Amino acid sequence: MPDNEKNTNLPEDGSPKEPISYASPMKRIWAWVGVAYMVIIVFLMTYMYAKGVYLNNIASLMVIPALGGVAASSVCVWRTGGRHDAAHAAGLAAILLACAALIILGLVNGIPALMSNFGG
Repeated sequence: MPDNEKNTNLPEDGSPKEPISYASPMKRIWAWVGVAYMVIIVFLMTYMYAKGVYLNNIASLMVIPALGGVAASSVCVWRTGGRHDAAHAAGLAAILLACAALIILGLVNGIPALMSNFGG
């Protein structure tokens, strides 16, 4: 068989390939949370190497990506779950309100603390 007529679905040993399985929406949500934390860590380490000091009082800002992941996960569970009754809707609303309140509180506390590192 010429090279240009080979079956591209088979590896060299002739066994069939495994079917492609994509990541679930929940895995994608938490992968993006991980990407957000890695970007934050790169910025923190770059600042530390450039200035020679660590940024202080940023814990309330570091919680925000995880809270966003929790909120997105709860919406994902709601959308993919089969039960949509009033109790589950109230639970979802409570989780989303708690996450939103904690994100706002984290921003209110974290931004002035972050600016105090820069003399502001």
